[in-house]
Amino acid sequence: MHVCLGMPFLNCGKICKDNFPNDLTPNKKPINLSLVKVDTRNIESPHVLINYSQNLEFEIGGFNPKLSIVYRLIRKSNHTERKRVLQYWNYKASEVIPTTVQELKTIEPLVLNFCDCLDDSFDSSFTYILQIVEIIAENTSFNITNQEMSAIVNYGKSIGDDLS
Repeated sequence: MHVCLGMPFLNCGKICKDNFPNDLTPNKKPINLSLVKVDTRNIESPHVLINYSQNLEFEIGGFNPKLSIVYRLIRKSNHTERKRVLQYWNYKASEVIPTTVQELKTIEPLVLNFCDCLDDSFDSSFTYILQIVEIIAENTSFNITNQEMSAIVNYGKSIGDDLS
């Protein structure tokens, strides 16, 4: 088998969703935000760095405003369709002391990164999917804009592999 020992390469992702409900419970179907496809065949011990960025625009006002969003990154095999949850991230914005808040509009950047270190047994291609699995918005409206997702694929061993 030929093993690739070349330069790292970048795959750009695709945005799936750009409007959102104000609530999403864990028992409902997740919202796919974005995805990126990666082919790791013929790469020795591939490392895949996933990067997702967005602007979270929200407006709060009223008594005890709250916004909570739970993100989830999954890896899906393009060959077997098998999925594996890789990471969860929680975003929360609320008042520390329950109080009435004047109307406030804000934009916050959010960047999520994850490094997936695969072993040689993976010999396949994958789709990484970033999802929202839970939304709680009380006295808050929000929108997600300027989404981008990418994957950088590199070969090699983890630091410390040669130190044993």
